[in-house]
Amino acid sequence: MISLAGRPLAILLLAGALLAGCSYFSHNMTWTKPGVGKDEARADLESCERQAHAATKADRGIDQDIAATQGGVSGAYDPGLTTNMSGYQTQERYHAWVNECMLGFGYQRVQ
Repeated sequence: MISLAGRPLAILLLAGALLAGCSYFSHNMTWTKPGVGKDEARADLESCERQAHAATKADRGIDQDIAATQGGVSGAYDPGLTTNMSGYQTQERYHAWVNECMLGFGYQRVQ
């Protein structure tokens, strides 16, 4: 039997990588709306992405500030992991914003 004692960081990194992979594929989708052409759909998506970018701008700034303050920290945890998780949460909020915006425009998700 393989002992995982002493390897919590490796386990967390592996779990994070798996979640990131699942997240990437779950957001790789298209949108459909009856009577809307590709150009209009693309313009609507770009509008939603701009709104999401603006809405999460403060979050990204906070993530950068946290990363800057953790540069010299030593201890029992990995500050890089904390920074990566914070960035992941910001990315998830961005995708949620885009999804809600497109649904608000009357689109349906197609995976």
